[in-house]
Amino acid sequence: MRKSILIIIYKKTLTYLVIASILAFLVPYAFVKATNEKRISPATPLTGKIIVIDPGHGGVDSGTHYGQKILEKDINLKIGLILKTAIQAQGATVFMTRESDISLDDQKKNGSRHREDLNARVRLTNTSNADIFISIHANYIRNSSSTLGPMVFYYGSSEKSKQLAESIQQSLNTLSGYKKVGTKASHSAHKGNYVILRETMPPGVLVETGFLSNAIDRTLLQKESHQQEIAKLITEGLIRYFKHPEDIH
Repeated sequence: MRKSILIIIYKKTLTYLVIASILAFLVPYAFVKATNEKRISPATPLTGKIIVIDPGHGGVDSGTHYGQKILEKDINLKIGLILKTAIQAQGATVFMTRESDISLDDQKKNGSRHREDLNARVRLTNTSNADIFISIHANYIRNSSSTLGPMVFYYGSSEKSKQLAESIQQSLNTLSGYKKVGTKASHSAHKGNYVILRETMPPGVLVETGFLSNAIDRTLLQKESHQQEIAKLITEGLIRYFKHPEDIH
């Protein structure tokens, strides 16, 4: 009888030891698995999107300018490259029409150099399978130095382009640089009959980031912090367009 009891106790003890060993293995595994799952980042807001960024002008084409040193093409490229980094950080695939100081014409003098440059930008956009495109520019108004602030243009017949323009304009109207100097720059999105808007297939906008004819804009557009904020706000406008269109007003 006593021997039978000892055998039962031994079997129970052995069972407990086996269970304890299994738990000792599984619990740390479960903890590591749960910890690793927490470390997996959720999909970024622009994951899967293809976006074309077009820094306007370049090479022999300086765009508008103020004096000999403040050239639109340089400002466009700086903002375009910052915007590329900002959009990529949100998961998008980005194609640039240019990433250096070049023009996109064929250099053959077989027609309008300006028109060939625009045609090349249109071709790049239309063959990229892009969801949207953004053309970056700076503005200038002759005989008027009071107008300032970014303005976003879209082609009139495209409802999606209009919605994109309104979303980006909504963000750019919050630029902090104007408030810091005691002024305000707020605009509505505008229709624009530009080649780069009219002849490209995906929804797109042309962003005039400010006016080189205005002293405040001229100063701000040369500051890296202002360029970075423009890129940040354009990116916010893109995310709103894709993820929260109900918040566009």
